[in-house]
Amino acid sequence: MKRPWYSPVRLAQRAAIYAVVAYATLCAFLYFTQDAQIYPAGGGKISTDRAIKDASAYHLVPWTDARTGEPSPQGYVARDFSAPALRGTIVVFHGNGDTAYDRDYYVDAFRARGFRTFLYEYPGYGGRPGHPREATIVPDARALIRELNGEGFGPVYVWGESLGSGVAASVVADPTLPVHGLALMMPWDMIANVALYRFPYIPARLFLHDTYDTAGNLEHFRNPICVLRGDRDSIIPPALTLNLFAHLPDPKLMILQAGYGHGDWPAEPNLSWWDEALDFIAPRAKR
Repeated sequence: MKRPWYSPVRLAQRAAIYAVVAYATLCAFLYFTQDAQIYPAGGGKISTDRAIKDASAYHLVPWTDARTGEPSPQGYVARDFSAPALRGTIVVFHGNGDTAYDRDYYVDAFRARGFRTFLYEYPGYGGRPGHPREATIVPDARALIRELNGEGFGPVYVWGESLGSGVAASVVADPTLPVHGLALMMPWDMIANVALYRFPYIPARLFLHDTYDTAGNLEHFRNPICVLRGDRDSIIPPALTLNLFAHLPDPKLMILQAGYGHGDWPAEPNLSWWDEALDFIAPRAKR
């Protein structure tokens, strides 16, 4: 005798099938949209000409590619970038929701402390053609740092913010790269753990294109590392930042901004935390 469709067994079977299909659909959706979630502003929404025009409002100009002599949205710099800077150059890797030239406050803060600033732009962001991906960003950024060092803009330091912290760590994982110090704002230990925090029942490690294993990439970094974090960060769980710091090699320093979260970091150039961070990764010469 056949069971009616509404019998408990058949209902349970249908519920199980629907649950499996829904779970598989969610996994597929996250797999195919992961780039949009990691790089939400990386869709090439503005032209190069428009980006260069927008950057000029911040008194920034595109970097001139030494190989071609043409302006390149590989990064944006102040008009006085080639002027002497007593303490060297800081290459900034920004977060995933904005463009490089939106971070012009770094220029003011670093200039006041003796540095020039290179605001690196990801492919697909800020008028730069291409698609953002760890495999393309990292070798490109390493070549840039070597270029800056070779053209006399050293010593070079690296500053990463949120996603940029993962990028920065991947870049300096090359022990031959001439980077003398590193600052990481609101970093994670590895991006898979951020994905697991947001989607705890999804096997994120199995299908992430980009690993951004910050802890692993910095295992052998031997220059100063400064970690900056807020205690109200709802984007990068504090536990992931603390786990990263615990696994970093010495010398290292953590600066806590109490009462601040992921997107409201105090950035006024006159604040003392800039000095604390920069004097740690780039100690001033003793007189």
